[in-house]
Amino acid sequence: MNAKILARIFILSLSLMTAVAATATTVEDFSSEPAGAVVAGAMPGGGTDGGTHFTDFTLSVTNTGGGPSSAIIFDSSNPTGGDSDLGTPNSAFGGPGVGSGGQSGAGVNNQSWGNLLICAEDIVDGNSDGLVDDPDDEAGGCTFVFEFDYVVDLKRIVLVDIDSESVDYNSFEFGVFIAGDEGVDLGNNSIQEIDLTALYSVDRLEIVFSSSGAIAELEFTEAAVPTEKASWGSVKAQFRK
Repeated sequence: MNAKILARIFILSLSLMTAVAATATTVEDFSSEPAGAVVAGAMPGGGTDGGTHFTDFTLSVTNTGGGPSSAIIFDSSNPTGGDSDLGTPNSAFGGPGVGSGGQSGAGVNNQSWGNLLICAEDIVDGNSDGLVDDPDDEAGGCTFVFEFDYVVDLKRIVLVDIDSESVDYNSFEFGVFIAGDEGVDLGNNSIQEIDLTALYSVDRLEIVFSSSGAIAELEFTEAAVPTEKASWGSVKAQFRK
């Protein structure tokens, strides 16, 4: 076998190697809906919202504290429901947030996070505008479920006001449990950004709050998918030339 043929075989073998498709990062910050909007679950006027407000996933929630199973939007720059512990930034930085956990240290709350995702304590809509009048997070806990439209690699999550409670993250692919993680108590009005890169190649994420709290952001990318550079047919065709 001469050098020319060997070189062709080498080049063609490289063409058959799989390559990782580049993927974009998605950061969901829940800014697309106004405060008080129900984005999944029971609605104020009756019926159920299917949780399809977001481009890359379907959202659902189960309230474990006795309130409605409704995920709603909370404006952290204008806290309602007596929830100043969900305000951002903390008052030490000129914001509406109140709580020692956000003043300094690991949970420092020194920037605005805008809209948050919470589980509703109630869905009263006295003026019938379709929005919850006084958004307030459920003290008894809940479980959020993110069903992604494709397999993803999780990157990070930002949580607000995890103090005396626990938060667990459970990830799945095709119904099979993949891995889990948990948040920590950083104090009242604290912010924590949690690295979720260990939870990759998943299509479902469950976030379990044992008490109150909120999600400010969820970051993820579409999982890298190997792509075939050439078929065996195209390889064989090279040797017919």
